[in-house]
Amino acid sequence: MEQSGPEVRSRAVFFIPGFDPVGARRYRELYRSQGAEQAAISGYTLAVDGTPRGDGRYGWSVAFTEDERTSEAEVIFLGWNDLVRDAMSDSAFQSYWQMARTAWIYVSTGALWRLIRLRWVPMVIALYPIFMLILYFNIAFWSAVAAHRLSPQGIDFLVGLIVFLGLMRGLRRIDQRNLYAFYLMSDYAFAAQERGRMPPPLAARVEEWVEEVAERVPHVDEVLIVGHSSGAALAVHVAAGLARRGVGPVSLLTLGEVIPMVSFLPTAGDLRRDLRTVAEAESVYWLDVTAPSDGACFALADPVAVSGQWAEGQVNPTVISGTFLRTLSEEQIGAYKRRYFRKHVQYLCAFGRPGPYDYFRITAGPVSLRSRFGDRGSTASRIVAPESGFRDADPCP
Repeated sequence: MEQSGPEVRSRAVFFIPGFDPVGARRYRELYRSQGAEQAAISGYTLAVDGTPRGDGRYGWSVAFTEDERTSEAEVIFLGWNDLVRDAMSDSAFQSYWQMARTAWIYVSTGALWRLIRLRWVPMVIALYPIFMLILYFNIAFWSAVAAHRLSPQGIDFLVGLIVFLGLMRGLRRIDQRNLYAFYLMSDYAFAAQERGRMPPPLAARVEEWVEEVAERVPHVDEVLIVGHSSGAALAVHVAAGLARRGVGPVSLLTLGEVIPMVSFLPTAGDLRRDLRTVAEAESVYWLDVTAPSDGACFALADPVAVSGQWAEGQVNPTVISGTFLRTLSEEQIGAYKRRYFRKHVQYLCAFGRPGPYDYFRITAGPVSLRSRFGDRGSTASRIVAPESGFRDADPCP
């Protein structure tokens, strides 16, 4: 239900993707195709122009029209895909080192058990790449053992080694097509590489983003920061940086967040600090959208509260459900039934039976995020129990 408020004629949307080596063009095409589908279903007009910006930052412009109400949005892609590519190992054996180190960090700190208590489904998915990498190793190893035993003496070791290396290489190629275990292992390893703290190159990138967003606030009716998946934590960092500078108002939209995967780690004091900063910031309106049917997120978990950063006077976030089972059409539900990672992207896509959450109305329509959702509270199913074993927060810079 929408509140009355000033109409938004111009909006700057800063989109931060998750851990994804692919750049902005894929997200633009996703926005264009899914936006056209949603517009046809919902009865509004959405025109997307993908002209790159002259300053080198990739973005696209959107014109929205419904019932003679018009608004325009510029979507700016805040990319970190270069850092993602650098973090993704080209070596299968390096991935096994990442697996061992990452598993040790989550197990030895107790974070794994606390995350399982919070939401066990995403943790089953988190264990998927470990299971697959162990499976790949066993297939290659035991095939090599068989080849070794069946080969003539003198070349048996060489044959076994060739079979092992060849199978590891082949299994990695198969994995990269549609299984994604090596990719997911890189994702979790990146989150844990500093035991929770942002790696210095990423922290420097976030500071650049804060500067860029701050410059736009006075010039548009709404600045909307959108963080998807792993990008949700980065969006929180940006919003916190703006709040500390006294820059606002800004809107923050986090989609399919996995913030506890980082905030539950021992050195994530920077993230815990920024969660509390945004939670208490009157200048920020923060809407967190997750869906229980999205197994790759911590559905309905208040990222501030579960990280032990809840405080009296907290105004953020508003936690709501994307209600996929009610807003997806029967055809969509059937098509995505076993496509778990596709559901994780659904927040950025069209719904056959649209409800209050409409990504394209939010990012391009004439109503601000605060006006659209500000009169509704969090879902009654919100999880607020402070599960994190590490609750210390860095001092504000």
